[in-house]
Amino acid sequence: MELRHLRYFCTVAEEMHVTRAAERLHLAQPALTQQIRALEAELNTPLLRRVGRGIELTEAGAVFWREAQAILERVRAAALLTQETARGVAGRLSIGMTETASFAVPVTLVLKRARHLWPNVEFTLIQARSNDLVPALVDRRIDVAFMRTPPPEIDTLRWQPFLSEGFVVVAPDTHRLASQSIVDIAELCGEPLIMPRGRTGDADMRARIAAAFAKAGEMPRIVQETPEYVMAINLVATGIGLALVPATLTGLRREGVVYRPLRTEEPLLTEIILVTRTGDHAPIVANFLALAAELAPGSFGLGQDRPA
Repeated sequence: MELRHLRYFCTVAEEMHVTRAAERLHLAQPALTQQIRALEAELNTPLLRRVGRGIELTEAGAVFWREAQAILERVRAAALLTQETARGVAGRLSIGMTETASFAVPVTLVLKRARHLWPNVEFTLIQARSNDLVPALVDRRIDVAFMRTPPPEIDTLRWQPFLSEGFVVVAPDTHRLASQSIVDIAELCGEPLIMPRGRTGDADMRARIAAAFAKAGEMPRIVQETPEYVMAINLVATGIGLALVPATLTGLRREGVVYRPLRTEEPLLTEIILVTRTGDHAPIVANFLALAAELAPGSFGLGQDRPA
């Protein structure tokens, strides 16, 4: 039994007239009659019976028509889904992101736009540290990842820039610096600082921060270390010290703290990049990377005032 047999039978059932069905199918009427008889022979049961000068479905024919219609609809749906998947507008896409990347408004805009453009794509979002996102990419547990530099030095992975942003100072709302619109790094010399430690890229960032302080005349006075920027903000609220966090985190509202842009002699930046597998030819991945490149803001929060 072939799909054409199902189409032939369904057309006859719709028309209830072999000649008209043959015309619709662009077949000779005897050829169509022969195909229906062959189908009945294969099923070992009559599907049609003559009534006067017309035909009607047998009980078995009515059941077969219903099931044949369902099969043909599934085939049409499968063909459409296959074509949409080949164009990258259907399928599944698993996206990983670090904690701070998940707060970045430009990242959110890309995800929102992707969901709008491709409603037939099943998106899965996973938040994890870069240390965990990299092996997840390599093992194909996720398809793309928003993470911070430095990029992974693995031949099977590739990356593209997405966002560069400055740092902001997080201070208690009662601190002397809270009344300022912008804070020079020299004003942080001697202040107790809460710094990140233990994540990929933290050592490089701490070295860059230390170099910026050195140009201002002192080394940073670190009184507390934490593996997460969000925890650093919470610790600032307790009065332990001040913190430097990426500008995207100003969207995280926390009672008792304010965010102020940081001024340094040379730009002190952190970057969010988009990482995927080298040679991944999945159309949906290519579409997502192209969309991210189109919407990439380039820079964010560089020397701008942000609301408290």
